[in-house]
Amino acid sequence: MTVAVVSLDIVGLFRDDMERIRGHALLQGMNIDHVVVSSTHLHEGVDTVGLWGRSAVETGVNRRYQQLVIDRAAQAVRDAVTDAMRPQARALMRVAQVLTVNSMQDPRPYVSDTRDPTILDPTLMLVQFVRESAPSDTIGTWVNWSAHPEYTGSRNNLLTADYVHTLRDVIENGDAMSAVAGIGGTTVFVNGALGGQVGPGQAAPLDRMGTPVRDAGLAKAEACGRNVAVLGLNELRTVASGANNGLVTGPTSVSYRSAKMFARVSNRLYWLGFQFRILARELTNFNRAQGPSANNVPWVESRTTYLQVGPVATITAPGELHPELWVGAQDMRWSFNLPRVTEMDNPPDFMRAPPPPYLRDLMLANPGVRYAFVSGLSQDFLGYIVADWNYVLHPTSPYTQEATGDHYEETNSIGPDSQEHLFGPMMDLARQGAVLSGDGGVEAGVSDASASADSGGRD
Repeated sequence: MTVAVVSLDIVGLFRDDMERIRGHALLQGMNIDHVVVSSTHLHEGVDTVGLWGRSAVETGVNRRYQQLVIDRAAQAVRDAVTDAMRPQARALMRVAQVLTVNSMQDPRPYVSDTRDPTILDPTLMLVQFVRESAPSDTIGTWVNWSAHPEYTGSRNNLLTADYVHTLRDVIENGDAMSAVAGIGGTTVFVNGALGGQVGPGQAAPLDRMGTPVRDAGLAKAEACGRNVAVLGLNELRTVASGANNGLVTGPTSVSYRSAKMFARVSNRLYWLGFQFRILARELTNFNRAQGPSANNVPWVESRTTYLQVGPVATITAPGELHPELWVGAQDMRWSFNLPRVTEMDNPPDFMRAPPPPYLRDLMLANPGVRYAFVSGLSQDFLGYIVADWNYVLHPTSPYTQEATGDHYEETNSIGPDSQEHLFGPMMDLARQGAVLSGDGGVEAGVSDASASADSGGRD
């Protein structure tokens, strides 16, 4: 079985353009079973969605650039699959994960959550693939962490991959000042459950002189990427120092399952985007000739995928998943002793929050899974995926104005159905393979995130 994961340094990509990557002429006859397309969600790049045009009625998408993204993504997949088919490319796999927190178990030196409730998963995961014939030779590293790439700030004209660039660079090439060597290969970074405002808000990573960098800018992005990468490399070397150099030579299975989903778009600003072709994507169950209305509501087709490689499993989110949907709202440990609620206007209604098992629990309950993460902004880009028990719209101007309190994300979501129509299928897909206890529960907690282990070869 051949599954490809391609990650693009862009703010997001609609399913329609992702299908153009999968159906690209360069990939015909390659016998690829499935392609997962992901966006890092950087905020200092070219508009690949359309929301940031020169005026309110102009798309920001440049089709020539869009085609360049599609062509180069397909070429990258082709190159990777071609390399993987060579006999000497048979791989072994090493897994490490670590909580990106300081000695006080506080994630804010690296990442914060500035929307109530304060719930986040600051787990960094590295899945390193090395050549079986030369275990010190890295083929590539699959990396997952959750944070908006806007440490540089969004109010500038810079073109940068933000902290993601430095994180990848340090993993591959090391950092001399930290006396940490890189591991080479190609690093593929996939963002996680970054919904709400999981990102640089209160973060203050240390620069090379040991001074906290609080203000947005290239220095903050560099400090974040470097520090997070060094944490990951140190953890990976701890794993590698174990028996058999951290490798198990037995075959490792690769499997996936994928499901279509259909979501109703209630956001009337998105309706205008569809009508003026600012947002260029196919709609379903919709008469475009009549235009959107209460009697002609646009729906979109999307997709979610569960992918398992040995003990590592991921599930794709077609947007910015709020972390309380990933780890739940009941386990206080995911708030890391920080105040959960700071805004008294329209606060989260915890009484409506569901009990476990949560999505992370279901992922870890799949046979053989020891490590699980969300691949955010993957297979589509449909805005914020907000928990329905904390979804509040402005009473008179929904979507054009924010409700009082922490409710910006609702204005950039498909609507109140985001949990049901986008997150619900993710839960169903994870549950298909989960082995639950008699009461429907599973055993999983924050402590799992600090573990490290090794796994076997890949077929």
